[in-house]
Amino acid sequence: MKKNLLIILSLLSVLALASCKNQKEPIPPEELCLDIQKIQMDMEYSALKEFYDPEPFEVLKSDVLAGKADKIECIYRLKEIISSYHVFHLALQTTQDNKDFGSVIIPFYIMLYGKDYHLYAAAEEYKQYLGSKLLEIAGLPMQEVIERLSKYGSYETPSGKQYCLSHRITVNTMKRAGLAEKNGSVKIKIQNKDGEIKIVKCKPVEALKSKFYAVQPTIENPLFTFQDMNSYYGIKASQEKKTVYVHLNTINGNPDYLFTDLFKDLMTELKKNLYEIVVFDLRYNGGGKASYASLLTNLLSVSRQELEKYNLALVTSGNTYSAACWFINDFLMFFPKTVIFGEETGQAIYNYTDIYFSNILKTLQCEFIFPQGLDTANEYLIKRAREVTHSDIHRGTLPDVEVYENFEDFMKGEDTIYNAIYDYFDGLPRSQ
Repeated sequence: MKKNLLIILSLLSVLALASCKNQKEPIPPEELCLDIQKIQMDMEYSALKEFYDPEPFEVLKSDVLAGKADKIECIYRLKEIISSYHVFHLALQTTQDNKDFGSVIIPFYIMLYGKDYHLYAAAEEYKQYLGSKLLEIAGLPMQEVIERLSKYGSYETPSGKQYCLSHRITVNTMKRAGLAEKNGSVKIKIQNKDGEIKIVKCKPVEALKSKFYAVQPTIENPLFTFQDMNSYYGIKASQEKKTVYVHLNTINGNPDYLFTDLFKDLMTELKKNLYEIVVFDLRYNGGGKASYASLLTNLLSVSRQELEKYNLALVTSGNTYSAACWFINDFLMFFPKTVIFGEETGQAIYNYTDIYFSNILKTLQCEFIFPQGLDTANEYLIKRAREVTHSDIHRGTLPDVEVYENFEDFMKGEDTIYNAIYDYFDGLPRSQ
């Protein structure tokens, strides 16, 4: 009996020790304050130093030392402070090793089509709701949801802000915004294709352990490569529409298919003399490296004589940022008659993009990104804003033809923006 008791006590001791090992050591508040101080030093060094307000950072440090703010609280309050500057290249991003922050997510991905949000992808348990229009989250209309969630991101324009749902959303963020229950469940109100309205209570899922299913159009359209985020860039052509489409999802190069290869293929296709329109689609282009932007400028210059023979169109959206806007500026420099379709860009014309740096914050497990220079190279975007669209240069680049994606068209294998391009140039000779 005593022997059995000793065995039981030994097992309990081992379990207790294992439990202690699994428990995380509390983070000293001084270490959190040191990371906050690093951000403050970067702000003083950045291009935004004249706008830098130290007070909210000092208040946060005081709360940390008083035991009122832990690591997660620090991250969210810093995100709110940084978001208030409305600068895309001023951001706090969690690193991959930050498992506390973002490993548990809501069980669906949301896509914006025009003014409506739809469930574009869903975990297996909820795939029957794919394609449904999202009406409410936690009983709140979508615009209120946007206002709450956009506080934790960096957005420069109204258009960019509308896309704050179009990425993986953590349960921690939903809770912080008052959009999820304590157990992480999220209540959504949706409308299916038949007009039926349902309220669904969704459980959170592990990001790396869950399989997601994407909505599939009833009719497939091979032109929709811009929706494939694994595709850096590429070319499609339609002899029926007399149009060549250049999809640019990034300004970063692909070693397996260089930008020089892209333009070589474009010139080869155009020499077939079958087309009247060339579309450069940047609606999902978040930017890239300055070196690649310079390379693209050179390729546009070399291709200028051939491209100016065609009706040229650019497609932009609230997801168009940074080096993609440099590309637009240089495109307009070479081809001033280009027509822009779609939405206002997410990047403002007057912005802090020129050079940006980052600082790894080990205690917070975050990366702080900050701009070092004011972008003064957008001469043609500024000129266009003042003389063509008569708009504020602190807003994004506005389209000549405002047109939004439409979910019903997408399901039918059509692109609403491309249809608008065909209609606009219908009957016009090349380079009208």
